[in-house]
Amino acid sequence: MLQFKNFFAMVKTESPANHLIMLILLSYPALLLTVKGSMGVLFGLLLIISAVQLYGMRKSPSLSHWDGYSIAFALAMASPMVAIFLSQAYHGNFRSPPYDWASRFLLSIPIFLALRQTNIRVITVFQYGIPLGTIIGLIVLKQNPFTWDAGRYTTSQAFNLVHFSDTALMLGFLSIFCINWERKYPASILVLIICGFSAGIYISIQSGERGGWLAIPPLLLLWVATHSKEKLWLTLSITTLLMLCAIWISYTIPGIVHERVDMIFSDLSKSFQGDKDTSIGIRLQLWKAALHLFIENPFFGVGPNGFEQAIPALKADGMLTPYASQLGYSEIHNEILAKCANTGLFGLISILAIYLVPIFIFWRSTKATKSSVRIAGFMGICFVSGFFIFGLTAEIFNLKMTAAFFGFTLAVLMAAATNKSTR
Repeated sequence: MLQFKNFFAMVKTESPANHLIMLILLSYPALLLTVKGSMGVLFGLLLIISAVQLYGMRKSPSLSHWDGYSIAFALAMASPMVAIFLSQAYHGNFRSPPYDWASRFLLSIPIFLALRQTNIRVITVFQYGIPLGTIIGLIVLKQNPFTWDAGRYTTSQAFNLVHFSDTALMLGFLSIFCINWERKYPASILVLIICGFSAGIYISIQSGERGGWLAIPPLLLLWVATHSKEKLWLTLSITTLLMLCAIWISYTIPGIVHERVDMIFSDLSKSFQGDKDTSIGIRLQLWKAALHLFIENPFFGVGPNGFEQAIPALKADGMLTPYASQLGYSEIHNEILAKCANTGLFGLISILAIYLVPIFIFWRSTKATKSSVRIAGFMGICFVSGFFIFGLTAEIFNLKMTAAFFGFTLAVLMAAATNKSTR
């Protein structure tokens, strides 16, 4: 991460286009959490800047955009569009809405290609914006909350509670993953990082969104593992013990954690008594139905949004209760099973590529000699791992805003982790 004293000196030496890029990277986390539609606007603006820069680089013989990393990343990010097209072609039903979320992944490719040729210091300034954005998001939430559910809030009516909680939690974890232990930071930077992480955790806890909570222990252990050079297993064991103590204390104190965890035990008890319409029971019904559709249509699925069309038949067959049928129209509550049911084997391959290809590239980047590249690699592993866990209990990419955030941030982290700038 940059030091404040070097930041302003670096800004003076950059072009106006890079100034704008830096402004976007600094501001997008805060705007994402607080201003409706801002993510789409910033995504589009950075895409335009990237396209102009790529056009300007077209005649430079010294610049090569395509290597093993960029080809693998581009294929992975384009794969959802291909899976949707193949499924629609098989079913003979072409509609544009299913491409909304997938197009954000595709359009992140030129952003990545342009940014990886940019001075890495320009890219890494977003490490300031991440904790700052989480802190601003918490302030806005406290000052002007929107009640999504009893005792559960977001900053905007347009921001789904699950996606808001998961986004804030991810920004919080990215705050601490950007720490470079090889450097000594000013107190102001450490305070910013710690406050950003704490704000993300606080928002997630207060949201009551249990699916996001599942990511907290593994991401903490991942952070400890990536920053422990000696006595790794001892450090992991102590961290696990401390986490278990923190979980127990959080549960014993009356509050939202206690209430939401108790609901798990209550749901399980009702499920054993034959009540399928609990929170857990409904998810199990939807997952079973999605797997059933995938087995019946293994290659091309039932078509994008085909699960919704299949709900009446699933209800008639007794696979879904009436209440589960109503909730099934919104989502299946599992990203992988949703892609399996709707777009079949090609959808499964595409969603796994979205997770596994970046993870592999980021892991390779953690072996680099340049500290900024290694840190970007660790942040990328955290980012993709977190979204994988979020997707186990929610269709995390079904909102364009969240898909844009994922594609945008992944492109930035990938550009930093595979940066080709000589500056």
